[in-house]
This record gives sequence, C-alpha cells and structure tokens, in this order.
Amino acid sequence: MNIKHFPLHLGLGFALAIAGVVSHAPTAQAQSGNQSDTTGAIVTTSDIVNGALVPSEGGELVIVYITRPIEEAVNGAASLVNQQLAAGNLPVLSTDTPTAIPLTIQQNLEVLVTANGNVSASAAQIESGLVSAGADASLAANLVASLRGLNAGGTVDAAQFQAAIEAYNALINGSPDSFVIEIPEELRAIRSVLGILLNAGLALNQ
Repeated sequence: MNIKHFPLHLGLGFALAIAGVVSHAPTAQAQSGNQSDTTGAIVTTSDIVNGALVPSEGGELVIVYITRPIEEAVNGAASLVNQQLAAGNLPVLSTDTPTAIPLTIQQNLEVLVTANGNVSASAAQIESGLVSAGADASLAANLVASLRGLNAGGTVDAAQFQAAIEAYNALINGSPDSFVIEIPEELRAIRSVLGILLNAGLALNQ
C-alpha cells in the first residue's frame, strides 16, 4: 500500500501552487537543433515571473518578474521574512503543523537566505537536518544551494526564486515516505519562507 500520496498532499499542493506562478518559457523565437520544449509536462505559468531570450552573447535566457509591483511585493516580503527570522518568529503555513519552528533552525536559515554570517556552516546544518530526516543527499544539497542569498538585501532574484522552487519540488517528489510523513523542521522553515514570498506575488495577481 502506497501511503506517500496523503502526506505529500500538502507538500505537492504547495509545490504546485509555487510552480503555477513561475515560468522560464522563452518568448517565441526560433530554436536551434532539437530543442523542443514539449518533452514533458511544463508545470509553470507566467503569473509572477517570465523569461525572455535576449540578444546577448550565447542567447542567454533571462528570467524576470512579470510586473514591477509583483517584484516589489516579493522583495517586500523578503525583507519581512528576514526580520522575522532575525527575531525568531517566522510564521508557519496555515496548512502546516502549528508549532513554532525551532530558533536554531530559523537562525541558520536567516544566515543562509541573507548570506550574512557563516553561510557555509549554516548551510551544512540545514542540509544535514534534511538528510538525517531521510532526504536524498543530492536533492537536499541542491535545495540548500538554491537558497543561498535568496533574500539578500531584501531583493529576490526571479531566476533564483524559480531555482529554489524547483529544487524544493524536486526534494518533495524524490523523498521517501518516511520523510514526508514526519516533515523535518528544516523543511517546514524553508516551506514557510518560500510560501511567504509566493503569497506576496499571488496577492497582486488575483
């Protein structure tokens, strides 16, 4: 009996909500070679961020927010999150366990997302907590790496925001039953940070 689908419901619901507001789809331009973008289900839209191929060297893909107000809302939320982490009162998602997130985890996450302090040590602590709870080591490392400096200076880069969301989704999708039944505190904290940023953008897109 597969018991993974039920505990993943909250995680996947959150993941799909995030995935539903970001996009890296380029504007309509000719693709070279066999670079079809229809090789699988694309779980992204252009509600918050969008991509455009710019005429730079190598045709770099640039990911930006759809509107300035959305960008400002996400950045404002990032500044708020930084303050909440510093004060040790990061709120949890309404669908999550209502207990407070441990202070040490909030402190480590603050250092990680603001890139202010011993980032390597804090990153190692968060990554270790995820892996100890049963997360795939590679997926945990990718998620932690994507969060480095995410909220630095109260400014959230759209491309990094998307990368963090995708890394979070990958970790959830690649996790064993035991990991998602008893979600570690580190993941609860990360989920809260991403959720606050996401909701700030969604609020201007309704």
